Amino acid sequence: MRHALLLVLFTSFNAYAEGYSSPYGEWRGQTQYQAFIRTTSDPAGHIVTNLTINIDQQGKVVGTSTENSCRMLGLAAPGITPTIVTLKITLTGCTYSGYNRTYIGHLSVFSKENYAKFSLQAIDISSGKAGTYNIEATMRR
Repeated sequence: MRHALLLVLFTSFNAYAEGYSSPYGEWRGQTQYQAFIRTTSDPAGHIVTNLTINIDQQGKVVGTSTENSCRMLGLAAPGITPTIVTLKITLTGCTYSGYNRTYIGHLSVFSKENYAKFSLQAIDISSGKAGTYNIEATMRR
């Protein structure tokens, strides 16, 4: 029993210690969604809400932001360092329909500070409502 308890404690500590050494795994944080139609901020699209994303080792990205009904699905690729991944993610089901599109961005882990910076952007130049759509968060484990 004592050895099993020590193993559980060591495993838990080890998982926590490695939590900010890699971009892979689950991340949570308050996330800001902003839409700019042409160069003007659209107040109907501005929201700050909880987001949970998971980046698996094979590169699949899934996420949900329940308050605005956004669902994320996409791919992560290794970045220029082991603590960065580049992202290509599609949002669907969002209450603000302008967010339902494909984004590019990154997640960068700041190991010493115990957080990750999450950022996505989509630029639409084809429609009558041409604009820029930004999603940004500071995320933690």
